[in-house]
Amino acid sequence: MHENLIDVRDLKKYYPVTGGVFRRRIADVKAVDGVDLAMRKGECLGLVGESGCGKTTLGKTILRLQTATAGRIYFGQDGGKVEEVEAMLHSADAQARARAGAMLKGMDLNRMSGRNLLALRQRIQIVFQDPTNSLDPRMLVKHIVAEPLTAQRLVKTRDVDARVRELLGIVGLTADHLMRYPHEFSGGQRQRIAIARALATNPQFILMDEPTSALDVSVQAQILNLLKRLQEEFRLTYLFVTHHLLVVKYISNRIAVMYLGRIAEMGPTAEIFARPLHPYTKALLSAIPVPDPETKREKIILTGDVPNPINPPAGCRFHPRCAHVREICRTVEPQLESVDGGERKVACHRWREL
Repeated sequence: MHENLIDVRDLKKYYPVTGGVFRRRIADVKAVDGVDLAMRKGECLGLVGESGCGKTTLGKTILRLQTATAGRIYFGQDGGKVEEVEAMLHSADAQARARAGAMLKGMDLNRMSGRNLLALRQRIQIVFQDPTNSLDPRMLVKHIVAEPLTAQRLVKTRDVDARVRELLGIVGLTADHLMRYPHEFSGGQRQRIAIARALATNPQFILMDEPTSALDVSVQAQILNLLKRLQEEFRLTYLFVTHHLLVVKYISNRIAVMYLGRIAEMGPTAEIFARPLHPYTKALLSAIPVPDPETKREKIILTGDVPNPINPPAGCRFHPRCAHVREICRTVEPQLESVDGGERKVACHRWREL
C-alpha cells in the first residue's frame, strides 16, 4: 500500500466574472473544476497539459496560495481517517455530516487557519517558474534564503548565517554568493537560490511550477539532476507542473494529464508514454519532436480551439476537438475510472475501443 501525503477531493477554483453598472457576478471562469488527485510520499507527480488548462492554478490552490471555491485538501492525514470523514460527508445522517464538518477544520488545508495553517506552511513550499521575478531584486542572497527561517523562527538568530551557508552548499553554491543581488547571477544560479529558499523550512512537499522552462537546455539538465538528487536525499514529494513532456518523462514517477480544469488521464509515466488511452494524451505525445530525420511519426492535429472555461462544453470537455466523438460524449461527462483495476485512470467513454 502506498501512503498518500496529499489527497485532493473534488477540488474547484472559480474566478468570478462581473458585468453591468453594479459589477455583479454574472459568470465564473472554471479554472479547476472537480479534481481528484492523490500524491504519494516521496514521489514526483508530473502535471501536464496545454497553457490555460488550470495546471498552475491547481498547484497554487493545493498550497493555499489561492483559496479553493470548494473541495477538500488532506495533507499528511491517515488514509483510513480520510475515508471515514468522506463517508460521513456523504451520509444521509445530518449529525454525521455535522461531525465531519467539525473534523475537517483540523484535517482540510482549505479550512485551516491560525496556528494550524502556520505550522503546515513549514511543510509545503513552491519553486516558481521565473526566478527573476520570484526573487526580490533589492535583497541580498543571504537575506532571501534566510527569510523563511526568520519568518517561521526555525533557528536562533546566531545560527541563521550557518544555516544559509549550508543551504547554498546543498544546491551547489558557495559562501562567496552570500553578499550578491539576484541580478548578478545567471538564470540557473537564480533558480538554485530559489530552491535553497524552498528547502529552508525542511518541507515535505514542493510545488515545482515549470522550474526549468525559463532556462537553457544544458542548464535545464543540471537543475533536473539537482532536483532528483534532493528528492532522494530529503525524501521530498514533488508536484511538477510543466508543458515539456520529455522533462516530465525524465523526472516523474506518475503523470496526470489535465484538460480544461479536469484530469483526463493519470498513471505511471512509462505506461502513459507506451500506451496512452485518452485521445488528448495521444495528441500531446504525438507532438514530441523525434531527434532523427529518418524517423517519421504520425502527428495528431487537433481541430478547433480550446473551449471557453466560462462555459465548458456539455458531456466530455474534449469532444468538440475529438476525432472519435460519439453521441454519449456530447451529453454525458465521463468520470475518471480505473483501467482494469490498476492505478491507470482515464476519463473517456471510448478508451477501450481506441
